[in-house]
Amino acid sequence: MQGTEFALRRQTEAARDLVTMLRTDGADDDAEFVADTIEGETDLFEAIKGALDEIDEAELLILGGKAKIEQINSRVASEERRVDRLRAAIERAILMAELPTPIKLPTATISIAKRKPGVVIDNESDIPARFFVQPPAPPPKLDKKALADALTAEPVPGAHLDNGSVSLTVRRK
Repeated sequence: MQGTEFALRRQTEAARDLVTMLRTDGADDDAEFVADTIEGETDLFEAIKGALDEIDEAELLILGGKAKIEQINSRVASEERRVDRLRAAIERAILMAELPTPIKLPTATISIAKRKPGVVIDNESDIPARFFVQPPAPPPKLDKKALADALTAEPVPGAHLDNGSVSLTVRRK
């Protein structure tokens, strides 16, 4: 919802302006005083609470959506099996009745074709080695941890360390 994001952005800007004013007045040394002032003079904490509520709602929708996708995938698989059973029943009916094909119907033309034999593996360990292929080796994977460790000690061509970032942790009560 755009309103929550807008309110959070607006209250963040108000808190930033308040911190700037406190810094100008020399009152930004006490972190607890700054936090109390922001809480009393802005609606930042309410905006954060609203954003957390919206995150909860979105996560519920995500879970529900994933469950619905699972349900639909199950239904699709069931319908695919049904189609296979019906096709097999039609094939059996034509073969048992020894009907000549093609059979022309108003909505389809049906024919039976002989397929070439398929391979059935009885015991894979008995099959000669000439029938096995070696899969290609996977490409090398960059070890970012080792690269980060090396970058703290020396420069490495083609890479550098960024300034780091912050991470939001939300613990629910």
